[in-house]
Amino acid sequence: MSIWKPTTGLVVLLALLGGAGRLGAAQGSNVDLEEKTPVVVSGFAVGLGSYDRNLAQSTALGSKLALSIFRPWSDQLYLFGQLTTHLEQPDSGPPTTAIEIDNLIINWTPAHMTALTLSFGRFDAPIGFERDDEPLNLVPTTSFTFANARPVKFTGLMARYTLNPRISVLGLVANGWDQVADNNSGKTGGFKLQVFPSARLAVAAGVLYGPEEDSTNGAQRTLLSGDATWQPRRRLIVQAEAHHGSQQGTTWTGVVGQAFWRAGRSTGLTIRGEIMDDPDGARTGTAQKLSSVTISPWYFYREAQEGVFSNVEFTNFRLPAFSIRPAVRIDHSTQPVFGKKNGSLVRSNVTALVELVYLF
Repeated sequence: MSIWKPTTGLVVLLALLGGAGRLGAAQGSNVDLEEKTPVVVSGFAVGLGSYDRNLAQSTALGSKLALSIFRPWSDQLYLFGQLTTHLEQPDSGPPTTAIEIDNLIINWTPAHMTALTLSFGRFDAPIGFERDDEPLNLVPTTSFTFANARPVKFTGLMARYTLNPRISVLGLVANGWDQVADNNSGKTGGFKLQVFPSARLAVAAGVLYGPEEDSTNGAQRTLLSGDATWQPRRRLIVQAEAHHGSQQGTTWTGVVGQAFWRAGRSTGLTIRGEIMDDPDGARTGTAQKLSSVTISPWYFYREAQEGVFSNVEFTNFRLPAFSIRPAVRIDHSTQPVFGKKNGSLVRSNVTALVELVYLF
C-alpha cells in the first residue's frame, strides 16, 4: 500500500480537486474536443455509522473519499488513476487518515489485435465479485473471505484475450498479494478462464501461484479460484465466489455467496452468507472456521454517470448516484476471537451499521 503522510496527501487531493474544477470550467466553455481529449474526473464519498454489540460501542465516520481520473489518448490507449483517502483503525489509539494510490492503470489495445488488451500498473485482483470500492459492492461490509482468503490488489502486467464473444482468457505477472513493491525477488503469476454461457451468466475459474513471504522465494503459495454472476431476472442478481489456497503444508478455503433483489424503483435487499475455513491458522492467525450472514436493505436515488462506477459487473444494474444501505451482520467462529463481552473473548458478534455512498 502506497501510504502518504495525511498532510501531503490532502494537498494532492485538493490540488486534483482544483484541477477538476478547472476542467469543469473548461468543459463549460467552447472547447474543441477534436484537438484536446477530455479528462473525465469522478469519484465517491462514503459515510458510515455502526454499533458493535460485544463492545457496546457506536461510532460515526466520514470513512472514505476517492477521486478518479480517466484520460483516453486514443481508441487504443487510456490512463485510469484513483487516489483514495480512508480511515485506518490501529490496534491501539485513535484512527489515522491514510491516502493510497488505489488504482493506476495504463491500458493498451494493439491497433491490429483488437481482441487483446494489455494493462500495466496497480489494479484490482481479477478474481471474485467483491471489490474494495464500496459503490461496486451490494453489501456495505466485505466478507472474511475477501479479507483473508484471496488477494485484493496486484501491481504488474495483465493481459486479456477474447477468443470469441463467449470465451476470454486472462494472464498476469505481478508483485505478490497486495504488494506495491515486491517483498522478494520472485513474481506471482496467474491465469483465468472466463465463460459466458448466456447473456445473463458469467462463470470464471483461475489459478494464482508464486512466492508471497518476505525476503524468500521458497514459500510458494497456490490459490484456486472460481466465481459466477447470474442475473436470471432483471430485478435479481446472484453472485458467488470460492477460493482454496495452500502454502507449505497449510490450507484454507473461503466460499461466499449473495443475492440482491430490486424490490422497487428505489429500494432493494441484499443477503450474503459465507464460510471461511482456516484449519491451520495460515490466514487469520488462529485455527478456526469463520461464518457470517449479512442482511442489507437499500434505499437509492438516481443512476450514476457513465464510467468505472456505473454498473455491477456482468449485469445491467446501474449503480445509484446516492444510496443509504443499513445492514445487520452476524459473525461466528469456532474459536473465541471476537471483541470482549463481560471481560472475555467470545465466539460470535453482531454488528449493526448504516452506510451512505455518494457518487460524483
